[in-house]
Amino acid sequence: PGHPAAHRLKPERVTRIVEATLPAHCPACGGTVIEETVRPQYQEDIPRPIETIITQFNVHVGHCADCDVRLQGRHAEQTSEALGSAAVQLGPNVLGLAAELKHDLGVSYGKVARLFRLTFGLEANASSFARADQRLAQEFAPTYADLQTHLRHSAVAHVDETGWKVGGHCAWLWVFTNDQLTLYAIDPHRDHTVVERMLGQDFAGVLITDCFLAYDPLNYDKSKGVGHLLRRCDTLSGSGKASPIRFSEQAARLFRSAIKLKERKSTLSEQGYAVACGRLEAAFDRLLARHYRQVETVRFVKLLRKQRPYLFTFLYVEAVTATNNAAERELRPAVIIRKTNGCNRSPIGATVHAVLSSVIRTARKHGHDFVDVTKRVLQQPWQVIVEICSPAQPP
Repeated sequence: PGHPAAHRLKPERVTRIVEATLPAHCPACGGTVIEETVRPQYQEDIPRPIETIITQFNVHVGHCADCDVRLQGRHAEQTSEALGSAAVQLGPNVLGLAAELKHDLGVSYGKVARLFRLTFGLEANASSFARADQRLAQEFAPTYADLQTHLRHSAVAHVDETGWKVGGHCAWLWVFTNDQLTLYAIDPHRDHTVVERMLGQDFAGVLITDCFLAYDPLNYDKSKGVGHLLRRCDTLSGSGKASPIRFSEQAARLFRSAIKLKERKSTLSEQGYAVACGRLEAAFDRLLARHYRQVETVRFVKLLRKQRPYLFTFLYVEAVTATNNAAERELRPAVIIRKTNGCNRSPIGATVHAVLSSVIRTARKHGHDFVDVTKRVLQQPWQVIVEICSPAQPP
């Protein structure tokens, strides 16, 4: 209610026209039927199965008359130079779509193989797609390294982590993201060394995280997501005890005031904004300076005092947001895959997932079709770096 009606747009092209004619006699009474008008209805469907395209490349093979070196021709659409028993290849559209289904939508290799068989009549085993992804991840390795370079020179980096499994053993899936890119890493450790390995020790941007202890040893400019602290305030409010409820309400009020102040920054003068920030921080310091006795309140106050220098960084750095929602959103696809596919069976599979999911998510941020990106990579006779951190050009 309150929104305009929405419906599918009329197709710009019509493949075929069929007539839904009236019966000659009324089925109710048998009377003569008089036609009044003809109104169109459109149905958009796909053929089943969708016929695949099979290309035969006649590869010319020869040798140099002077040095006797073997030479082999290569067409621009080829993705491999394999011949003989390995001459039957899956094309880049197939491999790109299969990788996107697996590493972005969370479809298992077995279901990918079944989908391709039922939809396209294309016969391939789950293991074929698994090996193809390993090769694809190797081809995207320079692009992944280039994304890491971009990340190290970014103004901000949202970071978060979630539990993972590699070969049945505990591991962690880390996400590093901002408006320009998303980078995943799967590591058996959950400490600051993983962040240093991804961002480098000279990272000059602002690290936006929650209050997890692993981020404390890092010598970066930091900002703690207010969203996590507001949820902590909600938890205290539900304790049923007067002191924690009173403190959580006061802290939440100041956090929300800070968020609104950042939103109103463009309407205030520079001096007015600085004065408002100073008043808000002074009020927060007075709140933390009080003496508390309730265990729940003392524990929360101890955390806020420890993280106090990083709670309001977003007020002073334009590129920094008040929350770490960007990292949490990028973790959701991984959480879905964890529930449906059970993570990875080997370190190789973990590396493949980290590389391909990073390229897929970053390409989507800039409007690139991952299948087209896959085609550009596989059709080169050597490894290339795909510039996916720039907006896609219109077709």
